[in-house]
Amino acid sequence: MGKNTTFSEDERDCLQEIMNIAYGSATAAISEILDAFATLKIPKIEIINPSDLKIYLKDSLNRVGEQLITTQLIDGDIAGETLFVMDINSAKNLAKEFEGDDENLYDIVLEVSNILSSATLGKFSEELSSEVSFSPPSIQKLESIDQLDNRYVENYQQIIIISTELDFEDQKISGELLILTKDDSIYWIQESINRILEAL
Repeated sequence: MGKNTTFSEDERDCLQEIMNIAYGSATAAISEILDAFATLKIPKIEIINPSDLKIYLKDSLNRVGEQLITTQLIDGDIAGETLFVMDINSAKNLAKEFEGDDENLYDIVLEVSNILSSATLGKFSEELSSEVSFSPPSIQKLESIDQLDNRYVENYQQIIIISTELDFEDQKISGELLILTKDDSIYWIQESINRILEAL
């Protein structure tokens, strides 16, 4: 590839600050719905090969056992998809907060994932003076991360992962939101961040 996809320290710091704002907006929306206090971990920013995604989920995020994973395609200057990963026990505790049960477990996780993704990407694109559109989210249950399909290897050359953990400690609810973007979007984000840095 002819372009640089390595973020400098300044670019990474700027991206992290923008994502803090975006995730903060999304957390506030979810916290209001649950009437509960959530903590948000400092976003992690990694550029990896698609073939390493399962390893990243298992090792870096420590996602083991049964997981619910929602996926949602995003399009615009920022194109790719979001993944929201939640272990089955957190999902059941989330359902209890909505006075739901196992029968509507998937619907509840889908709704929370949709709010979290759209609020985060909406604010993120706003900060970068852009717009983004979303497809309806889908959900699947995996007995382990090893069951995650390999389409990412086919659809991406590199993936920039911007991830954070949403944690409602008192309710024992924890989920991880990952934003996966395609190569052209990595370059676009990098150029947008440099415009912001130059204006400072």
